[in-house]
This record gives sequence, structure tokens and C-alpha cells, in this order.
Amino acid sequence: MAPHVLITTDTVGGVWDFTLLLGAQLRARHDARITLLALGEPTLVQREAAGRAELELHHVPLKLEWMQRCAEDVRRTPSVVANLARSIGADVIHANQFAAACVEIHIPVILTVHSDVLSWSRATRGRSADLTQWAAYVVLARAAMRRADVVTAVSHALADDITALYDARRPIEVIHNGWPDGMSEHGGRAGTLVAGRLWDPAKNIGLIPRAAAGWECGPVLFAGEARNPESGASIAIEPPLYSLGFLPQDALQQQMRAAAIFVSPARYDPFGLLPLQAALSGCALLLSDIPSYREVWADAAAYFRSGDAEDLRRQWQRLLADAGLRADLQHRARVRARATYTPERMADQYADVYARVRQAVCA
Repeated sequence: MAPHVLITTDTVGGVWDFTLLLGAQLRARHDARITLLALGEPTLVQREAAGRAELELHHVPLKLEWMQRCAEDVRRTPSVVANLARSIGADVIHANQFAAACVEIHIPVILTVHSDVLSWSRATRGRSADLTQWAAYVVLARAAMRRADVVTAVSHALADDITALYDARRPIEVIHNGWPDGMSEHGGRAGTLVAGRLWDPAKNIGLIPRAAAGWECGPVLFAGEARNPESGASIAIEPPLYSLGFLPQDALQQQMRAAAIFVSPARYDPFGLLPLQAALSGCALLLSDIPSYREVWADAAAYFRSGDAEDLRRQWQRLLADAGLRADLQHRARVRARATYTPERMADQYADVYARVRQAVCA
């Protein structure tokens, strides 16, 4: 019998895209009943997307565990998740936040780790987070990993970080993300596309204007949110970036299908859904040389030294000047993405985890 899975999500970044796609694939391929619980307030676009995917969506205005002044919301989160799981008769809880995994309920719990504060701080700021400030977060993360029946991570790079930073004394399974093929015939490709959260220092979008200074790089489009959802502060967008603002998924993929090159200067990106979407849309990938990107893309991308504007400029100029290299990288990235990072594979792997853990708990 197909399970009823309660999947927790949030509305800030790639976790929403991951859970929406996973839920839709589990329905289509495994006849699972899926209920999404969003921690935060979904936008109208997000609600409509859940409706089109025929996913039942609940939401509660709770702060996430990495946000400021979140302690009371984090304390409430496990009971909110458990109460909903009981009321809908869920067979499995798939938590995508540490707090959501700390439920007191006798049904299987899967925890997927997409990122974490300690590895974010080390990669983004070059130093470990202040453990005095983040002591409660560390306790929460360790409790979540003890409580979950299975812990997964979106890359081996992240799994290794989690194991070392939180002294995780259990295996962490790796299930890479997937995404649908976004390619279509297009009359021609031109320019560079950059996407991400401008306010997030991990995305390091500010490196792009520095690398573009003093030479003609052509059109550089930026798709993403400039306003921090927590503080409300907006970050100035510097030339030559031309802002498209935050785009819904269909509009973003349209921009990707028109671009020749997708650049990600991220210091920290444990998997990288945006590069995957760009590769499937036919872009050549120019990525910062960080462990997760090397793991996911191997020789199917061009790389520059992370945080090095001069090296980014050199590799960018080389790609713009060499149409043959650009075409080769476009082909390699798309072939690797289509062979390795499919939504069907991702859903099948999670369905296998659900079945295995349900059997173990029932036994």
C-alpha cells in the first residue's frame, strides 16, 4: 500500500522547489499521498504551484532554526508537525529541517539535510560559527539526527561536513537532487545569466561586478531576490548586472534557455539546484571551485578559484571567446544532468527509503 507522506518544507530557498518536485514525482510514480507542511507563509505563486501538482498544502507561520529570535518557534515546531501527522494519518514524516525531525510520534521519520549553519559559516566566512551563539542550534541538529530513523544529505560533501562538524555517529545516506529536463529548441544563445539570493553572502553575487570591471562582458542578467526576507533590507545591484527580480520557475527557465553561460560564484552550495536547472536548459556552467560543485559536475563544467575575481574574469573571457569550448561544455553539462540527476531517480530513491524504514519500524 502506498504511504501517506508528510513532507515539511519552507518558503525561502531551494527546499521549496525540492519538496514540490519530490511530492509530485512520488504521486506520479508511486501513487503516494503527499501532504506538504510549509514553515512560513507561502506566496500566491507557491500556493498555485502546489495546487497544480495536486499536493495538499498546510502552512504555519513559524521561523526556521537559523533565523534570529526563533527559539519559541523552534520549540513549537515538533508538536505542530506531530499534530498534523496524527490528524492526517501520515505513515512517514519526511523532515527537511532539524526542528521538524524532533517529533515525538511513533511513525518513521526521514531527515534530509540541505545545508547547515556551521558548514555555511566555515565556507562563507572562512571561520567556524560562534558556538556560544549557536549552541542551541548544535544541540537541535544533534537531537534531530539521533531521532530520525534515516538521515540523508544532498551531496557527499555536505554529508562529510555534517559528520565532522556535529560528531554524527551514524551513517548519512546521500541522495542527489533531481530536476526535469528543461531543454527546448531556441534560435540562439547569448549573454550570461546569474541567479541566487543577492542578500546571502554564501551566493557571493558581488564577485560578478568585480570580475566584469574594465572589459566588455556583454549582457549579464541577474535573477533573484535582493531583499532579505528576515530583516527587510535590500542589497544594491551593481552594474553590469541587470536585475530581472525574483522570477517564478517557468520564467527563470525561459531565461536559462536563452543564456549561453550560467555563472555561480557561490562560496557555499551543498548541491546546487540552480546550476542543475541551467545545465538542463542548455547553458555552459562556469562555477566556483568548491567541493560540492566538483562532486556534482566533475569535468562537465568550467571552474574558477572560489572568491577570486581575476580568475573568474579569465575563465569567463575564455568561455565567451571560444564558441567551441562553450558548445562542448553545454553538451557535457546537459548529458551529465540527464543521465544522473533525474527527478525519477530521486523519487525512487526516497520511496525506497520510506519503504525500508516503514518495514524496520513496524518490525
